[in-house]
Amino acid sequence: MRARTLVLLECVTLQFTFASFVLAQTPATGQKAARAPDFSGVWYPSSVNTFNFIWTDAQGQTLKTLPLTPWGEQKFKANRPIGEYTALNSNDPNFSCLPPGVPFIYTHAFPFEILQVRGRVIMFFEYGHYVRQVLTDGRSHSKDANPTWMGDSIGRWAGDTLVVDSTGFNDKTWLDVSGHPHSETLHMVEHIRRADHNTLMIDITIDDPKTYTTLLKTQKKFILKPSWNIMELICEDDAGFQNFEKKVGGQEKSLGEVAAAAGTSQSIIGDWKGTVAMADARSLPATASFSSASSATITVADPSGTIEYHLQNLSVSATGTITANTTDGTNFLGALSKDGKQISGDIVLSSGTGHKISLNRP
Repeated sequence: MRARTLVLLECVTLQFTFASFVLAQTPATGQKAARAPDFSGVWYPSSVNTFNFIWTDAQGQTLKTLPLTPWGEQKFKANRPIGEYTALNSNDPNFSCLPPGVPFIYTHAFPFEILQVRGRVIMFFEYGHYVRQVLTDGRSHSKDANPTWMGDSIGRWAGDTLVVDSTGFNDKTWLDVSGHPHSETLHMVEHIRRADHNTLMIDITIDDPKTYTTLLKTQKKFILKPSWNIMELICEDDAGFQNFEKKVGGQEKSLGEVAAAAGTSQSIIGDWKGTVAMADARSLPATASFSSASSATITVADPSGTIEYHLQNLSVSATGTITANTTDGTNFLGALSKDGKQISGDIVLSSGTGHKISLNRP
C-alpha cells in the first residue's frame, strides 16, 4: 500500500512539474508572438531610374561624382562600362555571364521573388537565377568564409522593416552600371520595408573605406506583380548584336568613336507603329519616327511612364540591316523586310538588358 502511495505521489509531482514548465513557456493571456511582415511575392523595379542609382552622401546630398580613394580611383579607371564602351570591349561582369552582385543586380530590368521561411528570407532573381539568402535566425556573420559574389547576409526585424547586414564580398563586381568599384571590405546595410501593399522600398548604405572616402546612400523602389512568375533566363551572347559591334569596329573603339555603317536611311523615313516585347515579358505599344537626318525616336507606351529612345548614327545597309545608338549607350539593331513594310530588331540598353521590337508602316 505504501509503495502504491509513493508511486502515485511521484506521478502527481511529475505532472505538476511538467504543467508548471508548459505554463512558463506559454505567453500570458492576451499576448501574441510578434509576426514578421510578409514580403513574399514577385517584385519588379520601378520605371523611375531603373538602370542606375542616385547616390547621396550620409546627409542625403546628391553626389554628381563619387568620392574615391586613390585605390578606388585606380580601380574605377580600369573599368570599362558599356555606354562609354561597347559590349565587346567592356569588362562589365555581366558580359562575361558572371554574377553582378549586390546592389548592382537591383538595377537589372528583371523581377525577383521573395520567399520567406523560418529563419531566412530568400531572394530568387530571374536574371541569372541567382539566389541570395538573408539569414534571420540570430546567427552572426561567418568568420572564415571565402569572399563571394553575393556576400554573406544576415538580417533582423525592426518593426515592419527587415534590416540586412552584408559583408564577405569579393571585389570582382561593381556597385552599378557606371563601373564604380568596391573592395572586399565592402559593408552594406539595407532597410527593406513595404511602403504600401504594392510597393517595396530598399534603402541602401555602402561603407567601403578602402574605396570611398565617405558613406554612400541610395534607394530602390519595386512594384508587386502578383500574377507574375519567375521565368527561365539563360546568360548567352546575342550573336546578332555581337556581329553588329564587330562590324562597326566596337572591338577597338569606344561607342562615341564608332562611325555609322555605310548605307542610307532613306528607305525607312516616316512613322511606324508596333509593339515592344520587354525583357520582363510585357508587350507594350510602340511608335517610331525616322527622320532624314540619320536620327529617330522610338516611343514605348509604358503604363508607369512613357519611355523614349533618341537614336543617332542611324544607317540602313544595302541588305536592310538597321543600326543606331543613343548618347547613353543604348544600341538598336534591326532588319527591314524585303517589301520595306516591316522592321524587327533589338533595343539593347547600356545595362545589357534587351527588348524585342516589331514595327509596321501605318
